Amino acid sequence: MLGGSARQKILFLVLVGIYAIGVQFSATDKLERVGQPDVGWVVEFRNAISPSRLDASDLGLRGGGRGLAVNGVELAPHEFEARSLELLRRDPGASNTLRFARRGEILEVEIPVRNWTWRDALFTKGAIDVLALLFMVTALVSFVLRPYEPTSWAILSLSSLTGGLLTAALIPETSVVAYHAAYRFALSGLAASAVLHTALAFPVIHPLLVRSSATLVAIYGLGALVSAARLVFGKPAWGFDYVGVFGTALLLASILFLVARCSVLSARVRDRLIAQRARILLVGGIFGASPVALSLYLQNATEGTTIDIRYTYWALSLFFLPLGYVSVRQSLVNAAAAVRRAIAYGALAGLLTLLGVLVVEVQAYALALLLFPLLYWWPRFDQRLNARLYPRRARFPVLLQEVGGEMAASASVDELLEALVTAPTRFCDAQSAVVFLLPDVAGPDERVRSCGEVMPLGDAPLAHETLVKLMVTTRREIFREQIAVEPQYANIRDECYAGFERLGAELILPILREGQVIGGLAPGLRRTGDLYEPPEVFALQTTAQQAVQALSRVETLQRLRAREDEFSELKRFFPPQIIDQVMEQGGAAELRSRRKRVTVFFADLRGFTAFSERVEPEEVMATLAEYHAAMGKRIAEFGGTLERFAGDGFMVFFNDPVEQADHVERAVRMALCMQRDAAKLREQWNQRGYKIDVGMGVHTGFATVGFVGYEGRLDYAVIGTVTNLAARLSDAAGGGEILVTGSVRQELSGEFFTEPAGDISLKGISQPQPIHRMLASKALREAAS
Repeated sequence: MLGGSARQKILFLVLVGIYAIGVQFSATDKLERVGQPDVGWVVEFRNAISPSRLDASDLGLRGGGRGLAVNGVELAPHEFEARSLELLRRDPGASNTLRFARRGEILEVEIPVRNWTWRDALFTKGAIDVLALLFMVTALVSFVLRPYEPTSWAILSLSSLTGGLLTAALIPETSVVAYHAAYRFALSGLAASAVLHTALAFPVIHPLLVRSSATLVAIYGLGALVSAARLVFGKPAWGFDYVGVFGTALLLASILFLVARCSVLSARVRDRLIAQRARILLVGGIFGASPVALSLYLQNATEGTTIDIRYTYWALSLFFLPLGYVSVRQSLVNAAAAVRRAIAYGALAGLLTLLGVLVVEVQAYALALLLFPLLYWWPRFDQRLNARLYPRRARFPVLLQEVGGEMAASASVDELLEALVTAPTRFCDAQSAVVFLLPDVAGPDERVRSCGEVMPLGDAPLAHETLVKLMVTTRREIFREQIAVEPQYANIRDECYAGFERLGAELILPILREGQVIGGLAPGLRRTGDLYEPPEVFALQTTAQQAVQALSRVETLQRLRAREDEFSELKRFFPPQIIDQVMEQGGAAELRSRRKRVTVFFADLRGFTAFSERVEPEEVMATLAEYHAAMGKRIAEFGGTLERFAGDGFMVFFNDPVEQADHVERAVRMALCMQRDAAKLREQWNQRGYKIDVGMGVHTGFATVGFVGYEGRLDYAVIGTVTNLAARLSDAAGGGEILVTGSVRQELSGEFFTEPAGDISLKGISQPQPIHRMLASKALREAAS
């Protein structure tokens, strides 16, 4: 066990050591007595006797009694234990006459002396030693599961002290085990204190144990005083055992306090779990602990009541089993199903035992043949029993597949949550359920869905609930029962209860993605009234993780759709190769308005107005489509950005949205190719009688680029003087001409040919501009030829 202070670890070792000492006493006694003469009975205290051999029990000592005389000598109760030892014959083959009282009847038996055997050891102490071991194992399991918690300390202390007394019981005074009596006397008072400690720790921790350690000091201090008195006075020779009566009265009072506390809690407490734990312990206290305490008290307080102490010790199992159950189990399962399972297994075990006895009577080795069909049939029996006791669990695989399929088919987060929130109802027959995703998981706000009988959740964010914060911190499921009984939640118990009430939930499960809590699933009360067991919790956890995978698929699908929409939007402006580069850089979201150097190209049809007035509209549109197709091919080829088609004109710019170091040459090359394409189109148009040609203009300079418009209708535009000047050049160009500014001419290499076109005054430009006319380059001439 990790954690715990040095003081706690030492105390743990001390308690385990106390039980280990009792085991050592019991083992030493058996080793020393086996093979030695035995008279057939032992004196427990005063004149209470119990048989030490099976044959002595059969002769009449079964159940024990109160000794009256040994070998004809009458003895007083307070002197019986010491004087009887002097009167016994101990030689093998001899016999002793014992007169004793039992239930108002005087009996006399003659018991021979014989050597004690291991079979006698098992008869006398075997079952009690096993019982003490089971108590200690239960305590250790509880301590391992919940180390250093108040409930674990209580059951460990009780098991250690009680187990030590059990293992040290029924050892005669003639035994050579040193300090045996001192050990029993020391534990007698402390065991009563351990019972009182347990009564304060179960079924829910009493505030006295949480507030201060002074309570435990007082409890065990009282027990230590009783133990010290017993060590000082020993077994009184003057008659009445006042110390023993007080010690057993303390034990009985502690048991009665536990019974009373469980009675009150089971009847008045509002929390179902605490009430159920109280009822279970109430049964254990009434039928298990109370008979033992009452028997020990009566035997010390009166001389007329006696019973074989082993009978009363067996009743302790009815107390320790419920105690271990409520301390070890994290949740209390369906008690009715557990009882039915126990009955079924018990009936089957009885049937197999009877069958085995019958087979052995016929032939011994035939019993082994039963194992082969049994090994094959037993798993099927267990499977069918589970299907009968828990019919809904048998459908878990099918339900997991159904719910998982619905979530996988969800096209949105809301559809996914609608499928997930039905899982508790379908798996566990829950009356209600709530599922939520925290802010910034599927949007800036929480996503909440509920089903069943859920009260309105209110407007306050669930992320602010203490219960949800606790789940996010611990990253594990939280049960309402944990809040009720575990002390670490004492300071926030009311806030956590409020969270459970708001959600109408019995537990809350985290939805984890990459180790981080992104939401929660809160199933409500089950219609059967049962608590959530590990199989149900595991099924819901599996479904929650399926939801995480489905959520990732939905998010991926939404991103793809958004990317497709963005791609479709960008196709209006950019050629495919430019779009790919834009998407690699972060998409349209990264195309913020900025100022940069660009090269702008304008083209406009000459004679288009007259043409459109004298031909049919269909012919106009067909001619434009033919023209745009040819020009658009060149835009994509040279990586230009189309700002717009506007009737018979269009605008293209370069060096945005991606950088193009040769943007001036790209624009000019594109213009020259379009000039050649337009010449071919002009020949076709002339044949049809259309007098149409194309004028083009190119300018380079700084401008502001970015999206303009409003939501639902955006354009990617270039704004500035460079745009206006390029447009004016296009207007000034004649049919088949390409006019460029001096800044463009300076950027061109020697393979491009131009001729001066003079200084032209352009509309909107204050100063005349030196203009150049582009001539086909050598490469283009060769391509044209």
